[in-house]
Amino acid sequence: MNQRNQTVPDLGQVRDIAEFVEALRLLRLRAGGPSYRTLASRVGPLLRPPRELTHSTLSDLFRAGRRRLDLDLVTATVRALGADDKAVAEWWAACVRVQTLTTVDGAAAAVRRLPPDLATFTGRHAEVEALLRAVGQVGAPTVVLSAIEGMGGVGKTRLAVHVAHVLVRAGRFADVQLYVNLRGFDPDHDPAEPGDVLESLLRQLGITASEVPSDLAERAALFRDRMHGRDAVLILDNAADARQVRPLIPASPSCLVLITSRRSLAELEEAVWHQLDVFSQEEALALLGRIAGAERVAAEPEAAARIVARCGLLPLAVSVAATRLRARAGWGLADLADRLEREGATTSEIGGAAFDVSYRDLPEQAKLVFRVLGLHPGLDFTAASVAAPAGLTPEEAAEALELLLDESLLQQRTAGRYEIHDLLRAYAGERAKAEMSEDERRAVLQRSLSWHVAVVTLTALAVSPDRVMPPIDPAVAGVSAPQAHSAAEAVPWYARERANVMQAVAVAGRLGFSSSAWRLPIAMAYFEELGQNYRELERLMSGALPHARIDGDPDGETDVARWLSFALAAHGRSAEAIEPLTRVLEARRAAGDGLRAGRILGSLAESYVGIGEPERGLEYALEGIRTIEESGGPVPSAMLTNTAVSLLKLGRNDEALEIQLTFVERSRRADDMRAVSLGLRNIADNYLQQGRYEEAGAAFEESIKVAIEVGDLYIQADSLNGLALTLRDRGLIVEARARAREAREVFAGLPEQEAARLLARIEASSMNYVE
Repeated sequence: MNQRNQTVPDLGQVRDIAEFVEALRLLRLRAGGPSYRTLASRVGPLLRPPRELTHSTLSDLFRAGRRRLDLDLVTATVRALGADDKAVAEWWAACVRVQTLTTVDGAAAAVRRLPPDLATFTGRHAEVEALLRAVGQVGAPTVVLSAIEGMGGVGKTRLAVHVAHVLVRAGRFADVQLYVNLRGFDPDHDPAEPGDVLESLLRQLGITASEVPSDLAERAALFRDRMHGRDAVLILDNAADARQVRPLIPASPSCLVLITSRRSLAELEEAVWHQLDVFSQEEALALLGRIAGAERVAAEPEAAARIVARCGLLPLAVSVAATRLRARAGWGLADLADRLEREGATTSEIGGAAFDVSYRDLPEQAKLVFRVLGLHPGLDFTAASVAAPAGLTPEEAAEALELLLDESLLQQRTAGRYEIHDLLRAYAGERAKAEMSEDERRAVLQRSLSWHVAVVTLTALAVSPDRVMPPIDPAVAGVSAPQAHSAAEAVPWYARERANVMQAVAVAGRLGFSSSAWRLPIAMAYFEELGQNYRELERLMSGALPHARIDGDPDGETDVARWLSFALAAHGRSAEAIEPLTRVLEARRAAGDGLRAGRILGSLAESYVGIGEPERGLEYALEGIRTIEESGGPVPSAMLTNTAVSLLKLGRNDEALEIQLTFVERSRRADDMRAVSLGLRNIADNYLQQGRYEEAGAAFEESIKVAIEVGDLYIQADSLNGLALTLRDRGLIVEARARAREAREVFAGLPEQEAARLLARIEASSMNYVE
């Protein structure tokens, strides 16, 4: 059937976000299937306000598994696809309805994160049946654990994923499907810490960063609570040992946990054990035929047997060898068998000869990229992240990565993102060590780390251009820096890259790249602050501080100490920040560095206000401004805020107002509209405290308007509450109640946990409306 002739479903029958996205896809097909790039150019001018839209942002709207929809983007997209006003209104109503239903009915809690079940899955009939029999125990008094053990490359992951998909297709485990790579045997990365894994799992289950406990036991308890009673399957892949696994096991008998490991996990006494061996010859030949062609295998049975024997019947090696055959239609099977028997394995694992053959037949550029992947700090890769360390353009890197994917030397779970099996990563590392000098290998790592610093910095500055950031060379990022024009675009990008960026920080610190070890956390700080992830921000800055001191860059210790101070203040621990700030202040003064000494004075002002000494805070704030001005530098906006807060604490509202007005004026000039919205809210609150209701109302109204434009729901709701207080104090009770209701309705379309977090912030706000 021609997809373009399919009709869009009755929107009244659409039940959830998944069905809504499917309806959008059909609408796009009916409109002629315009490319995402073309459609983005049509949608951007229809947004409010109009803006340039990237094709990747638009394509995300059509992505399966979404849990939230941008209402403005949906309506603009529908209109760009040819819908008239009546149809646009119907789509708008349906979008609101499915998001509300998702929040109320809990459908958003359905999480589907399994890797794909590959069409090349072969054999393992007895193992699959054994695992399915074990699943029959789900519903027993305890959670069912099935542990799949075996050597690297034997197919443990594919078996676990296949079984999970078989069960899901049969209607089991519809609530939650989770997958975690515990990286227990990755040659270049430490095994994943259980606490970090739990944070990731909780975030996938809808828990916000600020709600994730810091203690491992508390995280495990919260995870068990969120999984209780859920029809859930969890794959814990590549487990290092039982210690790593135990905190990740839910307690509900409705859950199934599939664990894979190269080691025996006999300490998990409650687990059902499944030992996985290499393929039988029949299974290995079947996989060879499935990839390379059954007719070719049948035509040369003796050569086929030689190939799988040389691969040690190891599924990963057979897959790589078969892919080599598929790419060489002119080869006979005997040609490959001869090559494999001539090669000597250069890796300790079985199948190294198959890797050798595939690697040595690659074009030089693909070989280079493969070696770079053996050194790359990322957990997964994009063309942009590989281009810089390889010294290629993103287009050249993408071409090489696709070639490696075609050769089965890489894996892909998500379009545009690549992963490498740890055996192949080890082999790539061997090739890098054999073919590159130590200086060349360190240069690859340095370029990779510098790329991460540059691209995260540029993304943060695109959203908040008035921030003071350490200088970077934009050319390092090339054309790979995302063209983010709002937090709505930049924050999802950071969320996708966050695990890789965190890993880059760890690699920089471990291998002594001190400059990157502090610059990268500084670049990340904006996003961690935006997500209110203050615990992680404190951890990052605490780790960065010694590297900043070693590096000797005056920006380093200054900026890291200031961010550490900010994170501690967010926890109510401002007193702990005074000593490191004072140490940096003394060093900057001794060096005659007024600009950085002034910034440190501003952070000390914030710390002293935090411990209840606003008089001393004001002294430091004013001294900091004076010091910076005398040094000829611009005063950072944050210092204006610190000064205003100190004055307000002392009841000197008029003086604070002058500074607040200056802050908003500067933010407008810098086009930092989120800061404008925040500044207007603070001005309005000041007016409200002075009883200047008309001016307060006008400032709150403008703050609300700007907050809506930039998508900051918290400032929007807080300003609505402030407006409600203003109306109440004027005696307009009915209007005040209406505005207070609006403040709560701002969060109506969010996932339940996110809405609860923001409502808790509103309730803690000084402007919370209470009857």
